[in-house]
Amino acid sequence: MNQASNPTTGSPAPSTPPRGHVVVGFDGSPGAERAVDLAADEAVRRHTTLEVLHALEGVEVAGGNDRFGRHLRENARAVVDRGAARARARHGDLSVLATIELADAIDALATAADRAALLVVGSRGMGGFAALLVGSVGLTVAATARCPLLVVHPDHETTADRIPKSIVVGVSDDDCAPALEAAFAQAQARHLPLRAIHAWRYPAMTAGGVGFAPAMWLMDDWRAAAQAGAAAALAPFGRKYPYVTVTEDVVLDTPSHALITASADADLVVLAAHRNTGRFGPNLGRVTHAVLHHARSPVLLVPVHGRAEKDRDDD
Repeated sequence: MNQASNPTTGSPAPSTPPRGHVVVGFDGSPGAERAVDLAADEAVRRHTTLEVLHALEGVEVAGGNDRFGRHLRENARAVVDRGAARARARHGDLSVLATIELADAIDALATAADRAALLVVGSRGMGGFAALLVGSVGLTVAATARCPLLVVHPDHETTADRIPKSIVVGVSDDDCAPALEAAFAQAQARHLPLRAIHAWRYPAMTAGGVGFAPAMWLMDDWRAAAQAGAAAALAPFGRKYPYVTVTEDVVLDTPSHALITASADADLVVLAAHRNTGRFGPNLGRVTHAVLHHARSPVLLVPVHGRAEKDRDDD
C-alpha cells in the first residue's frame, strides 16, 4: 500500500511511481542519512529522480483510522520528509519523491527494487529498515534484489569536501561482466581511478593424501594464468571507457580478504552478486557475505544471472 499521498498529511504524489530511478531506504538513523547523501549524488550523476522510501511496518495497527494509527502515519511522514529535505539540501535542483510504504521492510524494498535502477540502503538503522544486513532480513534483500544494491555503512564519510579515493572492483573467474561495467561507469562518472582486484590461490595439491608444495615453474604458470584471465575480463571495458585509469591488481589471497583490505582506501567496492539457492531459498555466497559485512567503504552489489559463486572457504 503506497502512502505517498496520505489524506492525513495532504502531501500529493503521482499515481504511478517513476521507474528506472534511484530509491533509498530511509528510517531516520545516522546510517540512513549517509545513504541519502550517496543516493542523492547517484541520482544527480544519472540525471534522474530520487525516491526516499520509508517502510511503516505493523500494517494492521499503522493502517487503522484510530488516533494511534494516525499518529504512526504522521510520524512516518515527518521521518520521510526529513530524508527528502536532506537530499534537496545536498542538491537543490534534484527531483525528490518522498514515499511511505505501509508494508514489511522486505516487501517494501523488494517492490522498490523492481522499479528502480539502483536501490540504496544503510547497513545499520532503526525502525523500518533496522534489520538490513543484520540477520535474515538484510540477507534476503541482498540475495534477491533484481537491481543493483548500494550498501552504505554508518561510519562512511559523505561530506562534500572529503578526499576522493578510488573505485575497487572484484574480478572473478565467474561471469563478472555486469560488475565490471558498473565499476568502469562509476569511475568515469566520478573521475576516479579504478583498481581491479583478482585474487587467486594455488590449487590444492596432494600426493598420497599428504600436501606438498608445487614446483616453482608450476606456480609461475598459475600466476600467469591468473593475470591473463583478469586482463581478458577487463579488456572490453578498457576499450569502452578509454579515459578511466585502471590498475590491474592480481594478488595471491582470498577474494574476501583482498577486497575488504582494499576497501580501506576506496570510495566504493563493486562486487558481482553470484547467488546460491539453498534449502531455504536464495542466499549470498561467502565472498559477497563477508564483503558486505566487513568492507570499510560502501559496497555496490550487482546482480549476475549466471553461475553461482563457488562455495569456497575464503575467510
